Amino acid sequence: MTLPEGARRRPRTALLSVLSTLLAVFALVVVPAGPAHAYNGSTSACAFTGTTGYTDEGQQNTTGTDPDRFQVPFDPTGAAAYKTLRVGMLYVDFPDAQGAGSLAAYYNRLSPAAAWMWNASYGHTWLDIQAPLNRWLRMPSASTAYGWPGTPAYAGQQQYVLDAVTAAADAGVDLSQYDMFYIVPTSSATAINNSPTYIWDSGNPGVVVEGTTVKWAVTFGQDIWGSWSYHIADHETGHTFGLPDLYSFTGDTHQFVGGWDIMGDIGGPGNQYFGWQSWKLGWTSDSEVSCMTAPGTSLRTPLNPVEYAPVGGRWRIVVLKTGPTSAYVVESRRSALNDPSLCSTGVLIYKVDWSVATGTGPIRVVADPDAAAPPAGCAALDMDTWQPGQTFTDSSTNVTISVVSGLSDSNGDTVDTSM
Repeated sequence: MTLPEGARRRPRTALLSVLSTLLAVFALVVVPAGPAHAYNGSTSACAFTGTTGYTDEGQQNTTGTDPDRFQVPFDPTGAAAYKTLRVGMLYVDFPDAQGAGSLAAYYNRLSPAAAWMWNASYGHTWLDIQAPLNRWLRMPSASTAYGWPGTPAYAGQQQYVLDAVTAAADAGVDLSQYDMFYIVPTSSATAINNSPTYIWDSGNPGVVVEGTTVKWAVTFGQDIWGSWSYHIADHETGHTFGLPDLYSFTGDTHQFVGGWDIMGDIGGPGNQYFGWQSWKLGWTSDSEVSCMTAPGTSLRTPLNPVEYAPVGGRWRIVVLKTGPTSAYVVESRRSALNDPSLCSTGVLIYKVDWSVATGTGPIRVVADPDAAAPPAGCAALDMDTWQPGQTFTDSSTNVTISVVSGLSDSNGDTVDTSM
């Protein structure tokens, strides 16, 4: 089965919306059966197994770590303070599109993704982006031969990756020295209009060159030259960690999370991963998660903003389990680090359902009925933070979330929660 993992993403302004439609960003992967997620080591009663068979918001699988499907972005042994992922950047051109421009411009366009990921992971994940060859690698086929423009089939994208890494190996690159590859085409290859992620399917031979299996690659397109820039690299690399798309594959593209997570609106004002996502990836520990599963429970919880590294005595998120596959999550957001231009700050409430497939709303932000009208450059959901004195109630699950207090700095917010 082929899944449109990186379906069309519409930026926020009218002009960028037109450009997005023209670029039609798609990512395709094959979805084999079996366990899907890298195990985050959690023993919390609020961590549950994903059920879709691919990228979803489940925290665990039934067999432990699954590095054959997705990269593990932290050291599960705890021996190292951070995990270095070695990324090989390969520059490719084609018989119908010769290399153009300074190679340094391509590298400089994407390499800031490393600092963004370092901040997003609270110093747990470093992308060591290297360009082993400072020259163009000629692909054996035309730029239009692999399925672009439009939606490349998995087989076409796999052949593209195979051709690129074979050319690199022939030029002397030791493929075994890299965890994944960023394959960057010349800007003259205008047919390659989007940036899909390649994830190895253990059900087929895959990309094997000189004894090395290449499991993960981002095949960049011309969309890197738009406003999304290196954020595309962080979004697509997130897929190699097992993160689903949080925008909608149909209808209003940003109807589920607005601009609150880079796996939703790549160009949104709130790019930092949700606190739930950072827990899923092992960057937030169980000791930072306030977990509520029992009816009749009430808690008061001081929350550290998700943009900042952990602070003693405060929590990252509150999780209120509401069903076999669902929970409400509460977190604090501030304009800082990876979120320099939030449209609103305060407490963010969202519902997670780990039985919901990528692109169909596995996370949905809860709208604040008293939120201000969005200014230019912001969408309605971008305004939906909750402030001191406000209360959200879901009578169907008996969940109540009240904001007790909030501060303007990194000390975050305090919430009362009950179920």
